Amino acid sequence: MSNVKTVTFEDGYERLQTIAERVNSEEVPVDELCDLFAEGKGLEKALSDYLAEQKARVEQIERGEGVQTFKVEAPQAAAREAKVAEASAAGEGAAA
Repeated sequence: MSNVKTVTFEDGYERLQTIAERVNSEEVPVDELCDLFAEGKGLEKALSDYLAEQKARVEQIERGEGVQTFKVEAPQAAAREAKVAEASAAGEGAAA
């Protein structure tokens, strides 16, 4: 079957739950049961693969790979730099 259907993880998981409920109900014709089973197995594989990818991504982030870099400075230093910049700008405006 080369017909690939794209779903979000959440939608796929919800559909898999619906399939499980239907398969476990009392009266399910055999042909429908087989169709549901095939769809469910496909969803299970796709969801498992997606989770494995996300787990690998989390592991990379924990190692510090692909994270945003930040610089934290003391509030006093930031205020001083802002005052210096204001004074410098004011001085340049007065000279003009």
